Amino acid sequence: MLPLTLACVTEEAVYVVQDPTEVGPWPVGRETATIEDDRGGTLTVDVWYPATEAGEPSPYSPTIFTGLAELWAPRVEQRFPLVAFSHGNGGIRFQSFFVTEWLASHGFVVVAPDHPYNTLFDLDMDLLTEVMQRRPGDIARAATWAMGEFGAEDSYLVVGHSFGGWTTLAVAGGVLDPEGFRSFCEAGGDGELCDLVATDADVPDSPDPRAYGGVAMAPCGWYTFGETGLKDATGIAVMGGTKDDNCPMETEVAPTAEHLGDPTALYEVENGGHMVFSMMCAIGDIMDECGDPAYAEADAAQPGIKAWATAWALRQYSGDGAYDAWL
Repeated sequence: MLPLTLACVTEEAVYVVQDPTEVGPWPVGRETATIEDDRGGTLTVDVWYPATEAGEPSPYSPTIFTGLAELWAPRVEQRFPLVAFSHGNGGIRFQSFFVTEWLASHGFVVVAPDHPYNTLFDLDMDLLTEVMQRRPGDIARAATWAMGEFGAEDSYLVVGHSFGGWTTLAVAGGVLDPEGFRSFCEAGGDGELCDLVATDADVPDSPDPRAYGGVAMAPCGWYTFGETGLKDATGIAVMGGTKDDNCPMETEVAPTAEHLGDPTALYEVENGGHMVFSMMCAIGDIMDECGDPAYAEADAAQPGIKAWATAWALRQYSGDGAYDAWL
């Protein structure tokens, strides 16, 4: 069961149900590290974790944005469950810190790598197929590191946005089907990835058996798994915006939920655009939806997003049906 409150500092943690709409019982710390990648090179990661005391929130350099987390806050010396977060195409590891911090306040260690050649600062669209093949391994390696460095539990949930939503599916049980992908695109299937990545690309590493569920936010590319490749991916919920022009609800998000195995669920953000699941619009008007009053404002939509994602994570980890009240 999830260690959420302590009876006292010397006794075993006591499990209690938390309200995911409220900030959790733990102060939040954050660390940044560069870790070795056994495939060659390195990965830059951020980690959010329960801290021993509340401190002054630190900005997410090079931005001036702050949330709940203090850099290098003292860690709680306790074994916590693990979440791995995957950012979107052209995003960055801390792009959705409103979610990752919230999860940490509720008793999770959350690790998020920058996916090389796919971040805000090094995006290379010519390498998109290679990035797609490497992304699941980036998450698995970051999770392994967090299990060792932070003493996190040896299984984990995955949360991701956009391309990170696809990565969530690929890590947590989805089996890629290149032939099915190619057939879908050649038949004129309305898929956002058909013109972006090679349909005959090598299949990435198989799903990580340590990943047991998660949340895919605004995912594209269900058809890369063919008609049956997602049926064994269970415990994954899907979120999407009804005005998302990048990964539309009708052709990308809703079909993802329909192809997943049970348990699954679908959360719709009314008038939500693609970026409402991140802080990217706060950086600038990087997409037409940023600042457009026709789209749901982040400040209004994100409390519901983080609460629902946290309720799903707590439900999948603890198995406690009490969280169904928030789902």
